[in-house]
Amino acid sequence: MVPMSMKKTDANVSSFLIANSKAYPEKAAFVILSIEEEEPRTTTYGELETCVKQVANLLHQQQLKDKMVLMIYQDMRSFIIAFLACQYAGVIAVPVPFAKGRKQLSRINGILADTQANTILCTEDTLPLLTEELPQGVLLLPTDSKDLPGADFPPVTTNIAFLQYTSGSVGVPKGVIVSGRNLLHNEQLIKETFGTDEDTIVLSWLPFHHDMGLIGNVLQTIYTGCTCILMSPLHFMQRPLAWLENIAKYKVTHSGGPNFAYDLCVERITSEEAATLDLSSWKVAYNGAEPLHAATLQRFSDHFRVSGFSGHAYMPCYGMAEATLLVSAVKSAPAPVILHIDKEACEKGRIELTVAGEDAKAVVSSGKPAKGMYVKIVSLTEQRECGELEEGEICIAGESVTSGYWNRDNSTLFHAQYLRTGDLGFMYKGELYVHGRVKEMLIVRGKNIYPYDVEECVVACSAMIETNGVAVFAVGDDNQIVVVAEIKRAFINHYDAPAMIAAIDRTVAGELGVSPHDIVLTTPLGIPRTTSGKLQRVRCKQFYEQQLFKVVAAKSLLASATPAAGRNSSLLEQLLETPSYDHILLYIADMIADKTGERFSVLPDANTDLTSLGIDSLRAMEMINTINEELSVHLDATKIHQHNTLSELCMTIEALTWLKTGDATASGKEIMI
Repeated sequence: MVPMSMKKTDANVSSFLIANSKAYPEKAAFVILSIEEEEPRTTTYGELETCVKQVANLLHQQQLKDKMVLMIYQDMRSFIIAFLACQYAGVIAVPVPFAKGRKQLSRINGILADTQANTILCTEDTLPLLTEELPQGVLLLPTDSKDLPGADFPPVTTNIAFLQYTSGSVGVPKGVIVSGRNLLHNEQLIKETFGTDEDTIVLSWLPFHHDMGLIGNVLQTIYTGCTCILMSPLHFMQRPLAWLENIAKYKVTHSGGPNFAYDLCVERITSEEAATLDLSSWKVAYNGAEPLHAATLQRFSDHFRVSGFSGHAYMPCYGMAEATLLVSAVKSAPAPVILHIDKEACEKGRIELTVAGEDAKAVVSSGKPAKGMYVKIVSLTEQRECGELEEGEICIAGESVTSGYWNRDNSTLFHAQYLRTGDLGFMYKGELYVHGRVKEMLIVRGKNIYPYDVEECVVACSAMIETNGVAVFAVGDDNQIVVVAEIKRAFINHYDAPAMIAAIDRTVAGELGVSPHDIVLTTPLGIPRTTSGKLQRVRCKQFYEQQLFKVVAAKSLLASATPAAGRNSSLLEQLLETPSYDHILLYIADMIADKTGERFSVLPDANTDLTSLGIDSLRAMEMINTINEELSVHLDATKIHQHNTLSELCMTIEALTWLKTGDATASGKEIMI
């Protein structure tokens, strides 16, 4: 336990690591699970302190104190060590997602330009990719070298702890300035609100470089001296059951994610599988990062009641990077508080309580503001503070609230010293109810229309539509509504496009009295999302206006819309008979066309990035599952991002097929597994 004499103003996160290492040197700080069947990697507090001091000394030798460095890691353990080393040595860390293609590398170049950083921290095995793709003159500094000397100086206190570039950013990226005081204040709020201590066991599959995964899980572990089980987001998306299996296996007490994660578990985990789980240890199941759905909470509770899951474990919460992380989550009752408000009044900008029924809308409380956080609702039209049950923009204040964005004019970001969040909401009996985004709210014919209301209606009108695969936004000066819906993978070749579009049209018009201007049916995972899985409706509008969606059918193009052709089974047969590179290339190209819904008139160039062909992380995991099953090989999922071109994937599969037959050297290919 951290000594009470330690003043938080004199400390940083690495100070808590040192104190916990002294108190629990042999205790597991992090247990990192493999997406494959490998043994977990455990790092104790004692080992972690040693490694952090070694990297801190390396940063000190490079004279990086008070300078910004980008952190580009695929390996969780290396990232954690390097981030804590930055805190120890007074270096301003800038975590970014691992680059998986030219589009993401372009975003990284934007962050390099914004920060003027000339150093990137990474690992040895990622040097070739980063050297090839990133600008010359940037120092690539691997931090996983062995036998480095440890730092012989105490932790350095700096004003800026790190920059958090928001995952929802579009266009020029914006970095939130998180000070050391912001960070420690919010860690204390999380500790008090979620009831974490040294006996807590956390499990996280959330991106480790971003706010909820980094601050809420990784750094909260260091702050409290507890144990954290880490798994890859790809692991969860590939097999949601693995999340719950590991909660049961490790007797996890605290875990959670956005709303879509709970829906995905209900959809992908059978009742028989749920019956094999013991989730009774799960005491805090937080749910945040997007509007909460009462129906989701009920579905998950019903489905996993047989597993010993209790709805009292739910911890609905609200937070954002601009507030470091946590804003509200304090529970006033064992179960989540749900209000029913009148739909018609809501469309007119009023919040009126009613009883459950067809004319009512269920909204879930995000709890009371955490101790030391202050929330007020500001009228969108009059810029005054709203009263109870009056909707407006959520504005926040407190020591956790950051000063704004790096290298930006932040003068309009605050309203009377309260940060404007851009979120809509209202207060009732001291609890916060988040209702959507200011920029995303639609005003059509004088009605306030909330995108997720329309999205829920669309999902409910057909079992062939992905549960969290609908986005609604407005285009044009007259706010014409557009609906984009993903077709479930199982139905992509077996649905009636005109009938589905007509059903969506009728549902939206019947429920809301507004007929959509256009309805676009797209491929699975065709809607842009953030790294934590949230729909990016602003980007959806840009996609639509720039015609970037993979359209399989549309209301505006109904006459020419045709279903996808499906995969060519003969290509798999040819490959199994003769596993040559050319047969693999045809097989993979056909699979990509099926995944994206776009057929190739000619084969794409072999050096084309998979990401530029529409293969994002989720589609990549689906492809790996299919390849492993159909070819009876074991393709390492983590390597697909390092070997991200069509030719590299084909060569890897070719090597694996030769290896399976016992003649790996005959192919003459390097085995990238």
